[in-house]
Amino acid sequence: MTSIASLNDLPNEFMVELSGSMIISLEGEQADSYLHGQITVNINKLDKVTARHFAHCDNKGKTWATGYVTRHASKLLLLTNADAGNQSLAQLNKYGVFSKVDIVDDTPCYNGYFISSDAAKNSNTQTLLRELFGTDELEKLFGSSQNEASTLKKVESEQGVIFTANTSREGFVLLLTKDASDRFEENISAHSLPCFSHTVFDAIQIESVHPMLDSEAIGEYVPQMINVQALNGIDFDKGCYMGQEVVARTRFLGKNKRAAYSFKLEGHVSVKPGDSLEKQLGDNWRVAGKVIKVAALESETWFIAVLNNDTTSEDLHRLADNNAITCYPNSLPYSIEQQASNIVKKRR
Repeated sequence: MTSIASLNDLPNEFMVELSGSMIISLEGEQADSYLHGQITVNINKLDKVTARHFAHCDNKGKTWATGYVTRHASKLLLLTNADAGNQSLAQLNKYGVFSKVDIVDDTPCYNGYFISSDAAKNSNTQTLLRELFGTDELEKLFGSSQNEASTLKKVESEQGVIFTANTSREGFVLLLTKDASDRFEENISAHSLPCFSHTVFDAIQIESVHPMLDSEAIGEYVPQMINVQALNGIDFDKGCYMGQEVVARTRFLGKNKRAAYSFKLEGHVSVKPGDSLEKQLGDNWRVAGKVIKVAALESETWFIAVLNNDTTSEDLHRLADNNAITCYPNSLPYSIEQQASNIVKKRR
């Protein structure tokens, strides 16, 4: 793996091996109906050319996992980070015994990658991707916008899936079967495409304010507190699912006062999930929130923290356990305001 000092040092063409991710698959007669009742997006409307952001919650609406959900052949795939995935898998299996569905950790059957848009469209890489996914389908994918969180375009084949990641650094997520991944890695090696560790993808997700939960944050936050709605990861008009009542009430009663924000620190700083942040108020400092995810590169450290949702990029913060480290939150790359719902409330 190639090391890197900061995200600004990334070349236009690069790849990240998603070795820290987990892929959960659901397959069987009732896979769709079961998962529909578990996560925040409408599985009944998830077609074969789309991926979605999602959240998986407990019955109190607190989030166990976030990530991407998509289809591959007869399977539904959930892509998340390992900590959240282990929690989510255990809970899915806990309730799945009552449905005709097989729920497994399918990580051994796939290899995951993030590949930059320029690298994917490089003539050498694109030739292989066309062999794996088909020329016409790939052209449509490459021609689609990557800036819409609501539209994660996807192509699939027997070899795996590829879909837009809508991250700040434009690129695609690939989930490839073992045989296909061997061919892909041989191609990458032959053409000397720089390959980075999973930490780089974590930093890109944090820069993009795509929420991820490590163990200290699992089961602590309603999805809106970590901006899942801003990524089109909640369908408020769908039927019941785990935590739906709390998630809906949080929206319609305007109860949510929290949101996730990203920070960048210069240097390789010791900060970890669960650490507290303080906000400057006049001459004083007050506890503002907690860190939920960290990605430390050689000369910069990225993290996401959950703070008051009226936080601005001009609000000075510091680490509670290291108050010499001060920082300002980055501006959000999207709106956290909730769009109007199609639900019509009937009154008697």
